[in-house]
Amino acid sequence: MIPQKLQFQAFSFVMSFFMSGVMSLTMLAIESNDIGQTLMSWPKAWAIAMLIAFPCSLVVVPLTQRLMAKLVDKE
Repeated sequence: MIPQKLQFQAFSFVMSFFMSGVMSLTMLAIESNDIGQTLMSWPKAWAIAMLIAFPCSLVVVPLTQRLMAKLVDKE
């Protein structure tokens, strides 16, 4: 199990993993007419996307949480 003190980093990693996978596949599929070539290119594109997405999520998630705390009505 993951220690509580690493929950934020684990959340950011898992969220980045899935989002970068979905987005990289989607963008490759949009740009390509050949599904075989898309699937062959996907792992490399996913790895590159993950290198960008994970550090970005470490910054963006806390900023988004603060913004939402200000925007959401506290009944």
